[in-house]
Amino acid sequence: MPNRGLLVAVALLAILAGGIYWSNQDEEKKVGAPAKDAPPKLLEIPEDQFVKIEIKRRDGTGAVLERQPSGWRLIAPKALPTDTRAVQTLVSALALVSSERLVDEKPGDLMQYGFASPQVEVAIYRKDGKKHKLLLGETSPLGTSVFARVDGDARLYTVPTATKAAVDKVWQDLRDRRLLTFYDAKLVRVELNGTEFVKADGRWSMTKPQAWRPDTFAVEELVRKMIEAKMEITPEDEELTFAAKFAASGAYAIARATDDKGTQQLDVRKDKEGNFYAKSTAVEGFFKLPAEAVDTFAKTAESFRSKKLFDFGFAEPSKVELKHDSTTWTFAKTGADWFSGGKKIEPGSVQQLVDRLRELAAVGFAAKGGGKPLADYSITLPGKAAEVVSVSQQGDAYFATRAGDPTVYSLDAKIVDELRQLAASAKPLP
Repeated sequence: MPNRGLLVAVALLAILAGGIYWSNQDEEKKVGAPAKDAPPKLLEIPEDQFVKIEIKRRDGTGAVLERQPSGWRLIAPKALPTDTRAVQTLVSALALVSSERLVDEKPGDLMQYGFASPQVEVAIYRKDGKKHKLLLGETSPLGTSVFARVDGDARLYTVPTATKAAVDKVWQDLRDRRLLTFYDAKLVRVELNGTEFVKADGRWSMTKPQAWRPDTFAVEELVRKMIEAKMEITPEDEELTFAAKFAASGAYAIARATDDKGTQQLDVRKDKEGNFYAKSTAVEGFFKLPAEAVDTFAKTAESFRSKKLFDFGFAEPSKVELKHDSTTWTFAKTGADWFSGGKKIEPGSVQQLVDRLRELAAVGFAAKGGGKPLADYSITLPGKAAEVVSVSQQGDAYFATRAGDPTVYSLDAKIVDELRQLAASAKPLP
């Protein structure tokens, strides 16, 4: 009897284990599976299968895109380069089109939903030879969705209006709208209204109108604005008037960019109403530009000059020296510690001085300096020569010069006194 009870217990345990195993198997199958109430998908296409996209709108406009060895290109109604990001957004939107809900399995009359003349038809040609056509009809009565179906499938769905917005494109939406197409990483020269910047070893220098130190951030902002100078999307019939409007407008800016492929030029003009029109050597035609695209182009050479006195940026110096009148403070760094006169200095106090020197900037430029020599500030980076700034005082005016730089900078008296106090307050650790 005890043996029989043991056998029954073993059998029950086996049945229980089997039930758990098959339950786990069922759960594993459910992982990644769509929920029962998930909205059905109209299209699901691997993005690498897309080779051609045709968009046809109710008003007769649209676009035809073809994937070529060099990438996507517009082939109709005009043969033009494309905006890579805009096309990728379109492809991603078409790769997975989910519905909001299934309206009818077999609708009797599709005309009432707008399919006699759909708002948008998108034909997708695949690498494997298959073809899909997405049809978008009228907007639903609530205005939050659009009736949709796939050609060859009788079922009627709704999709969000956002889906329609993502695929309802004309060729102007998909073209490369840049007016300058230079390669930023290969830039060697940028010019704006006679001001010239040259790039060598990753650093910008100003060569015209004079060899001034440039504000690197201002130059990079100019480059960014040149890259982002894009034509406005306008109706084609309006675009035909831009050549005459350009000719009748006043000169505003001429920008040039030179990379390893050559020089491109953008000529921008402004009319009496404040509209901007442009012509580029990189793109055929005349175009309208939004005002925010060209605000940097109005800058003068003076506004690109650097007012910063030091160039060491975010690098950490190994030595800092400040001389004011007859007093000199020298701080040298060993490892993570600062020393002065053989004594370890409270690191925060030296860091305050370094940060203030890093931010040291002029309030303007002077035609000439002069006066009594007052102070010298020196910053040394590991393995490099020291950067030195000299300060002089003439009455209430303070001037600064950099070694090897003919520019005379005007300083605020407060900063000169602040630097002296910071150096004097750096105390040895107890």
